[in-house]
Amino acid sequence: MTDSAADAFESEFIEFQKRLAYLRESRTFVTDELGRDEWMEAALLELEVATEELKVRQEELISWADQVAAEKSPAELERLLLRAAFTGSPFPTLIVTGDDGVIRRANAAALALLDVTQSYAAGRPFPVFADLRFRAALRSALAAASRTGEARTVRMRLVRRRLPPVDVTLAIARLDLPGERPHLLIGTSVVPPLEPLPPSGPEIRPAREDVLSSWARLLLSPGFSLGLAAGALREALADWVRVDLVDQTGAWRPAAAVAGEGLPAGGDRPLDLSRRVAESGRMALESPLGDLGVLGEDADGVPVAARLGVGSLVCVPLVARRAMGAVTIARRGGARRPLSLAEAGLLRELGDQLALRLDLDELLA
Repeated sequence: MTDSAADAFESEFIEFQKRLAYLRESRTFVTDELGRDEWMEAALLELEVATEELKVRQEELISWADQVAAEKSPAELERLLLRAAFTGSPFPTLIVTGDDGVIRRANAAALALLDVTQSYAAGRPFPVFADLRFRAALRSALAAASRTGEARTVRMRLVRRRLPPVDVTLAIARLDLPGERPHLLIGTSVVPPLEPLPPSGPEIRPAREDVLSSWARLLLSPGFSLGLAAGALREALADWVRVDLVDQTGAWRPAAAVAGEGLPAGGDRPLDLSRRVAESGRMALESPLGDLGVLGEDADGVPVAARLGVGSLVCVPLVARRAMGAVTIARRGGARRPLSLAEAGLLRELGDQLALRLDLDELLA
């Protein structure tokens, strides 16, 4: 649409608005006996004029859009071609940025390989999808490719949410974009087969009912203890369990219960994660695990999560009449499937019941 045509349309539109204003004003004076037919005829005439004018403008817009599409520069067409090639490539490919390898773009094959959606992947550091044993090597390869501009290859194991882990060899190359910080192109020749996802409902429902039933019996048993509760949670859901409690004065106890080989009790202070979850009242789910320092450090200064090989964890608050603490469960990475949102929800239910039992003990003490 030309500037002159746009100016003409604006002028006609202003006049049209004025005529509509006159019609609205005159409507208060029109009666069934005098002027009604003439007023309705004028209103219909204005509608017909507006319809014809809109048809003309629609044809002009269509013609203008076709002209713009036909006049795309070769560079624009090349950009569209490359974008289509990236998106439709059968090989998993990612574009990441920053030292942490934050995912900016992922094609359909990469999303299928990682077993995630576009909204889940975007903005998430790519190394969180790596098995802990390969994560440091991947970060170093990303940093080296970004710094030197030389292509790198690295072998690693991808941890997926619902599918088994897969070993891949990644090729990493730097992309230099004008006016922007360097990006990295990550690709692999692994084409994921069509793997059926396990049905979530029918398979986990019997296990869920069994866990809830046995948990209720444990909470009501005369020999109940936090140690037994932690052991039951470990057997049902995880490799390691820790319970941190806070008393009525707001003071946190040392680790009230720990279950799992190699998990330190943490001395006389709770996990920082437990404090945050208890104060916010919101569950924390890390699946796959992104922050190696989330469980703190051991006596040697090594992150506990790294020493234990944690692949995923869930921390839920214990809340009854007041905030009573938090329960943290962790599952080893590698061959084991990461903790799912359904399992996190189950732990939240178990935590609510445990909080009620602890609250009752406090009332009867």
